[in-house]
Amino acid sequence: MCATRCVTPRSFADGLSALGAAADVNALCALLPSLCGSLGHRHFSYRGHFLLPGGKRATPRLGNLPRAWQARYDAQHYASIDPVLTRASQQLTPVEWTPSLYTSPDARQLLREQRAAGMRYGLTYPVFTPSGAAGMLSLSSPRPLPRNARVPGAHAGALLAMHVHEAVWRIVQRDAVHPGAPALTPRERECLRWVARGKTSWEIGRILTLSEHGVVFHLRSVMRKFNVSSRHRAAKLASDYGLLDDTAGTVPPIIGSAPPDRRASCIAST
Repeated sequence: MCATRCVTPRSFADGLSALGAAADVNALCALLPSLCGSLGHRHFSYRGHFLLPGGKRATPRLGNLPRAWQARYDAQHYASIDPVLTRASQQLTPVEWTPSLYTSPDARQLLREQRAAGMRYGLTYPVFTPSGAAGMLSLSSPRPLPRNARVPGAHAGALLAMHVHEAVWRIVQRDAVHPGAPALTPRERECLRWVARGKTSWEIGRILTLSEHGVVFHLRSVMRKFNVSSRHRAAKLASDYGLLDDTAGTVPPIIGSAPPDRRASCIAST
C-alpha cells in the first residue's frame, strides 16, 4: 500500500498544467488539495509578496489550514516570530519544520499549538523570481512522511511551489490591470475562441455563418470591454479569466474537496 496517495507522473503533470490555466485564486484552491494529498500532505498555505506598478504591493494568501488555527495564528501575530518564515526568506532551499528552529519561548509556544492543530510535520518552499516577486508554499501533515518518500516528495513539492507561485503571480498581474472580468455575450465568446485558434475574421464568419463585418463588430466590442487594441490580447485575457471555457459562467468543480473544517480559505489582499 502506498504511504502517500498513489500518483503517476502524468497525473501530477496534468495537475500542474491545470494550475497554469486556473482563472482565479478560488480555482487554485480547488486544485491544490489533491495535488498536496498526492505528496502525502493534508494542509497547504501560500504567501506571496509582489510589487506592482505605481508602488502598489500585493500580498496574496491562500490555504486550507484549519480555520480555528488560522484565526489563532493571525490573532497572535505568529508570522512575526515564526522561525520557518524567517529562514525561508533567507534561503532558496526548502525549510523543514524541525524543533531545533523554535528556540525562543514564543516560538516554542507556536510549535506546541501548531502540532496540537494537526500540523506536526511540514516543509516550506521559498520561491524567488527575477522580477522580484517572492512567495512561500508550506505543506504540512499530522505525521512525517516515510523516509523513502521524503526526497522524491521534496523535489515534487519544490516543483509544485514554483507552479503555484507562477499561477498566483499571473492572476495578480492580470487583476492589477483589469480588476474584473467583463461580461461577454455567447457570440463574443465564440468569436474569441476562434481568434485564439488563429482564425481570421473571414474564416470565423464562414464557421459561424456570420458576415465578416458581423465578426469584426463583435470583436471590436470585446476589445472595448477589455480596453485593449488587439483581438489576440483580448482573447488571451478572456482565456485567463476562463471566459472561453465551454463551462464559462458556471461554478468550477472542486477537485479533492476536504471536510468543512479543512476547506480552502482564500484571502487575497493588496
